Parts: sequence; C-alpha cells; structure tokens
Amino acid sequence: MRDYRLRPIAALCCIALILVSLAVRAQQAHWSPFWDAVAARPDVKVVDGINDKGEETRRIEFPSGVSYNLQRNGDHITSYGADTSGHGAVQCSWEIYAVVRSYVEACSPGEDPKFEARLDDALDRVNDFIVENSLVPITKSQLQDSIEQRKRMAQGAVRGQSDDDHRKKCEVDGARPLAGSMKSVSHDAWATSLNTLLSVKRPPVMNPCL
Repeated sequence: MRDYRLRPIAALCCIALILVSLAVRAQQAHWSPFWDAVAARPDVKVVDGINDKGEETRRIEFPSGVSYNLQRNGDHITSYGADTSGHGAVQCSWEIYAVVRSYVEACSPGEDPKFEARLDDALDRVNDFIVENSLVPITKSQLQDSIEQRKRMAQGAVRGQSDDDHRKKCEVDGARPLAGSMKSVSHDAWATSLNTLLSVKRPPVMNPCL
C-alpha cells in the first residue's frame, strides 16, 4: 500500500527546488542579459562592489587591457569602457579619423588626395577591427554608412555659402587643428601608429580620448 503521507513532503521539496532555481536565475540575471553574458565569458575578471552612494557596481576586466565599469541606479545601468592596453582606445581613434575626414570633405575636398587616401585606408582598417572585436554586433556597411552620413552633414553645413563665409567657417572648425596635425605626420610614423592601435584584439571603446 502506498503511503500518501509522503506526498506533501515531496511537494515541499519540489517547491523548494523551484524557488532555489528561480533565485539562482535572478542572481545570474542581476544586471542585464547583455552584461550578464559579457560577465559570464571565461576570459574576463568580474569585481562586484558598492560605491559611496550605496549603488551596486561591477567591473568587467578583459585580459587585453579593456575594462567596463557598470553602475546601477534603480533600474538604470550606466557603463564606462576604458582601454589601458597602451595601444589606444579604438573607438576614439575611429571618431577622430571620421571627424577629420568629414572636415576635409567639406573644407578642402581634392586638395590633398594622398591625405584623403590615408584617412580612407585608416578608417577601412579600423572598421574591420571594430566589426571583428565589438561586443555589440555591427557590420562594416553600417560603419561606412555612418562615415558617409557625417561627410554629407559636414558638406551640408557649408553648402550655399559664399567663398568668404565658407573659408571663415572652416578656419574656426574644431577639426582644423586635428587635420593639420595629422597631415604633418610622416608616412612611417602614421603606419606605425595605426599598426600599434590595431595590434591587439580587444573591445573597441571610447576612453581615454582627446
């Protein structure tokens, strides 16, 4: 004869197992599906803590020298990526190349084809690096579309202006000194700098930047 008195105990055990399972899942999904997946990678180090405001923090460190600092404020999560690899922040370099390329397109198109070719080549190589190493999937065509859009916006900002107004606007453009500095870099120094930037596979981040 079956002893039905065991059924409540078995039911309680099942409930306990379910609750433990849910608690574990809740703990694992503590931040967001994206950041939880990043933290679960076997090649990263994760450091959890509490800041002086009582907010939860998490630091995810990659062996390549890139780290992400997360901070939770209620349901809002902020993140800050930093590159301490010594090779430079790839996303920052991409922004600089794109800004200067857009400036050249608007202010001195065709005046220095070699410089334009250098910028295009650098952007092409950095695009490949970002596609391969970004934590968020992105295509090369998306990156190229972004560059072309920036160039069109820069051109539109000076379209229809007189030659004098065009010149004045370009002279005060914030990208002008950057373009001048980059133009003065020798071919060998340019190649070395770009090769160094792309020499180590790592997530592309913005910081530290100019």
